[in-house]
Amino acid sequence: MERHEQIAQVALKFLNESRDINPYASSDSMRALDHVIRNGLADGLARAAGVWRSLYQRQSRVVGVPTRDRPFPDAQQMALLREYKRAADTLSEWVSRIHALPAPANDRVYHRIRDNDQLLELLIATDYQLATIADGIDHAADGVAIANAAESLALLDAKMAELEAQVTERSRLLTHIPV
Repeated sequence: MERHEQIAQVALKFLNESRDINPYASSDSMRALDHVIRNGLADGLARAAGVWRSLYQRQSRVVGVPTRDRPFPDAQQMALLREYKRAADTLSEWVSRIHALPAPANDRVYHRIRDNDQLLELLIATDYQLATIADGIDHAADGVAIANAAESLALLDAKMAELEAQVTERSRLLTHIPV
């Protein structure tokens, strides 16, 4: 089972009303869950970045080094090379951003989240959406090859926009909680 599936299952388990399990029974368990979610998201994005970086390296071998006979590489091949590098760099940047997501500042904030069912459900739903998006990015990167890279880049851009929206929502939820 992949890490994203584990995160999704954990989030679904918490949303399941038939169980009387409160993962946020203590601030320590809430912090632990927050770290599990962040690490799971970042791992999938890092794997996808590795796939795009590998594609970039393969493409750079296709482009080759400038020679006296061919001092300027093909413009189309260079454009592809830049796009692959942009995709890998964007995903690597998001790995760092995921690890640096804001967390509640102190135990009082954790207590307010745990005591507010509506906020808790919003946070869990947002984390579930993040896991789903990161899983989609990770799975989309598995099938990337030079032949289908253009479609994969378009899908990646769409997924990255969704990821940004969900990260913004999560940050908004956690930073606008009164202390």
